Amino acid sequence: MRLHKNVTCAIMLHMNTPKKPTKFKESDMYEPIKSLLVSQGFIVRGEVKGCDIAAVSGEMLWVIEMKLAANITLIYQAMERQSAANGVFVAIPRPKNARDKNFKALQKLLKKLELGLITVAMDSPAQFAEVIFFPGGTGAKKTKAAVAKNEAIKKEIFGRTTDTVGGTTKKKINTAYRERCVKIACILEAHDEVSLKTLREQFNEKNLSNMMRANYFGWFKKTEPQTYEITDICRKYLDENMSEPLVTYYRMKAAENAVLLFSC
Repeated sequence: MRLHKNVTCAIMLHMNTPKKPTKFKESDMYEPIKSLLVSQGFIVRGEVKGCDIAAVSGEMLWVIEMKLAANITLIYQAMERQSAANGVFVAIPRPKNARDKNFKALQKLLKKLELGLITVAMDSPAQFAEVIFFPGGTGAKKTKAAVAKNEAIKKEIFGRTTDTVGGTTKKKINTAYRERCVKIACILEAHDEVSLKTLREQFNEKNLSNMMRANYFGWFKKTEPQTYEITDICRKYLDENMSEPLVTYYRMKAAENAVLLFSC
C-alpha cells in the first residue's frame, strides 16, 4: 500500500509539530471514552494485556490506543492490536479545527490502515468522546495465535471486578491474576489457614494447585499438605493497600464468609 506523497508529508508534519503544554494527561481521556462505549453496551477495562482500553460486547472485541498527539508510536501500537481485535481505534484530543489539513491527512492514513478514530473533547467542560469513523476490514484474523490473543484479552476483561484507568504509567495494574491472589489472600487472612479443599468447596475457587505452587508474589506459605496461610510479605501488602478497592472489597467478603461459616 502506497500513500500519496502529499499525504505522507502532511502526516509527518502533523506528527513532528512541537507540542504545546497541556493541562490534562493521557489518562484523562479514559473516562469519556469508557462512558461512550458503556452506553453502547460494552464491558470496558483499562490497561489490558498491553492495550490502553479493551471493550467487549458479545463476541465483538474493540481495542483503543490513546495519545495526546498522533505520532508514529500510536499508529504502530494500533496496528499491532489489529490481529487480535475485531476493531482498533486511535484516540486523540479533538483538534481545534476539524478542517485542518494535517488532521484530514491523518484521517486518510488511518482509513488506509483500516483503523478507527475517536476524538475526545478535553477542551470542553463536558469532556465527551466521539467516534469520527469506525475501523475498516473484516476484523480479527483467524490464525491460532490471533485467536489465542483475542481470547486472552477477553478472559482478562471478564476476570476483573475493578478497573484500571487506561493510559496510566508507572502504576500497579490490577490484572485478573492479581485480583484472584488478593481474594485468596483475604480469605486466608480471615481464617488463619485454609485447605485447598475448603477453598474449592466453600469459596468456589477451582484449579488453585498451580497458582499456589507458583506463588508469583510470594504471598502464600504451605503449613501442611494442601493447606496454606499468608506470608509476612502478603500481610504487609494488604495493610499498605487497605484503601485500595480490591483489598477493601475482598476483606469485607472474607469477613462476611467467616461469620457465615462460624454460625453454621
